[in-house]
Amino acid sequence: MDMPLIGQGTWPLQGDECRRAVLEALEVGLRLIDTAQMYGNEAAVGAAVRESGLPRDEIFVTTKLHHDRFATGDVRESVEASVEKLGGPPDLLLIHWPPAGVETEAVIDALEELRAAGLTRAIGVSNFTPSMLRRAAARAPILTNQVEFHCLIDQSRLKAEADALGIRLTAYMPIARGKVFDLAPVRDAADRLGRTPAQIALRWIVQQGVTAIPMSTKRANMAANLAVLDFELPEADMAAITACTGANRRFCVPEWAPDWET
Repeated sequence: MDMPLIGQGTWPLQGDECRRAVLEALEVGLRLIDTAQMYGNEAAVGAAVRESGLPRDEIFVTTKLHHDRFATGDVRESVEASVEKLGGPPDLLLIHWPPAGVETEAVIDALEELRAAGLTRAIGVSNFTPSMLRRAAARAPILTNQVEFHCLIDQSRLKAEADALGIRLTAYMPIARGKVFDLAPVRDAADRLGRTPAQIALRWIVQQGVTAIPMSTKRANMAANLAVLDFELPEADMAAITACTGANRRFCVPEWAPDWET
């Protein structure tokens, strides 16, 4: 199964709320579910996948290895625990953030060993800079680089690098915590096309060939997210929205984030 262009994120959902949200996402037709060890909700995701009754090969599950596992030395054990919680190997395993003090090549070698052991179908990275991405791709096939991506941040350099390497980007925080709804080009396109601002912002992402993983707990919003595959933005709207990326605002900047400027 190819990685879909639109999916369901699960941060910061926990327990039964997470299980119900994932189950509803699957019921409306979304087929990509994103989780992570750091989120603490892999078991809830696994329960929803099983409860859905869908064939497992119709659902694309991504999880992310906590970057601190390299420091604690329990990379394989932690991924085996994730596999148990999910009820089977994920379709895609990412390293959640570049681990401090660990060479990119060593990270990718570890992920490849996990893939070879049957603990994931494919591997990828998250929050990698262009130079990190080049080094990773030179080591093994990388399916995606999951990064903050929305129309208030300029990721054109990273997107160009990923395109040249044949790697798809995945957008987390795709509506920038709702901040993109204040942008005039987004509102104008929504009014003219009879769509919601969220749909316009998500369509701008997927129309570039970037996967988006918005999180919602409302069934109607999940269905609306899936419906972004049903229309296209005119080139003028794409250009006007792209111009907003000049604001270059990041909303996810933990202390362990890489230096994006080097």
